[in-house]
Formats: sequence, structure tokens, C-alpha cells
Amino acid sequence: MISFSFKKLSDQDLVIGLQNNPSQNRRYENILYERYIYLVDIGIKKHHLTQDEAISVYSDTILAIIKQIKEQRFEQRSELKTFIFQIFSNKCVDYFRKTTTNKASVHQAVDLSDFSAIIPDNQTILQKLIQQSEIQLIYQKLALIGQKCQDLLKLWNEGFTDDEIMDTLDYNSTDVVKSSRQRCLSKLKDLVHNSTQV
Repeated sequence: MISFSFKKLSDQDLVIGLQNNPSQNRRYENILYERYIYLVDIGIKKHHLTQDEAISVYSDTILAIIKQIKEQRFEQRSELKTFIFQIFSNKCVDYFRKTTTNKASVHQAVDLSDFSAIIPDNQTILQKLIQQSEIQLIYQKLALIGQKCQDLLKLWNEGFTDDEIMDTLDYNSTDVVKSSRQRCLSKLKDLVHNSTQV
């Protein structure tokens, strides 16, 4: 049974413990696993995985995190929860894509209804695309704006703050995050708009 003092450990204490206290590694690993188990529900609701699939992806995520921590590759430029969330989300999408043959379902791994919030002044166009199930087109256009823009918009759409995005994606400042987001949104809006005018 995990002691009360272990339960009160901060994330930084967990990182230090995993790196420097081999005799207690199992306890630190268990605490880390239990602390972010709520991500399983996110995997089920947001990424459309079954409970078993979400648990499997979550376990893989924690194992990957533990390995990076022990090898001192987690540089703590972002919060541990932000780092874990990003890796877990990516693994959920990857898992879903690998295990389905329905391409339309693959592209629903991200909730496309949220894109109306990403580009508010182009909402009617996006809603029309979604209603017509032209999901492939949206993803084609997202792919054209570059990986960094995709990552930025994904994190912003999932509620990450500019500070968290700055740390996660290694931007120099929150001002750079804001200007980059506006540029990415403008590029995506133009691409979607031009496609609907053809």
C-alpha cells in the first residue's frame, strides 16, 4: 500500500525519485500511473477508443514517460501533466488510425465540430463541410499548414494556455505563440475557403 507521504509527492518529486531512488522505483511508478489515470476517460470520449484500448494506450504512455525520465530526457521545460497529455493524445490518434479501416472514422479521431471555434469567422463554411461529411478535405488542408501549425492549433483547441503551448512546442514567448496562431489560422481559413469556391 502506498503511504500518505508518497501520495502527496509533487510531480517534480516523482521525477527526482524515478531518477535517483531505484529502491523505491515501483512506488514512484505506481503513483505516476494512478495520478493521471483520468486520461483513460479522455481516450474513450475524445478519441473513440474502447476502455481496454484506452487503458493500453495509457499504459504505453506511462512506460514511455518513465523511460524518458529515467534516461533524463525529460527536460522539464513544460509541466509533467502537459507532457503526458500531449504524448497520450498523440498515441491515441496513432492507435486509432492503425486499428481502423474506415477512413472517415479515422478522421473523426479529433472532434471536428471544434474547428468552428478555431476559425470563428469561417464557421458556416466549416459547418457545411462537416455536415456534408467532407472530413477528408479539412484534414488535407490541415496537413498543408505544416506540423508545427497543426500541433499549435491542436493544443490551443484542447484548452492549453499560451504559456503551456510555449513550453510544449519550444516557442520563445507567449507573444510568438499568439502571432504564430493567428498566422496558422489565417492559412487554414484561406485554404478551406479557396476549396469551397472551386
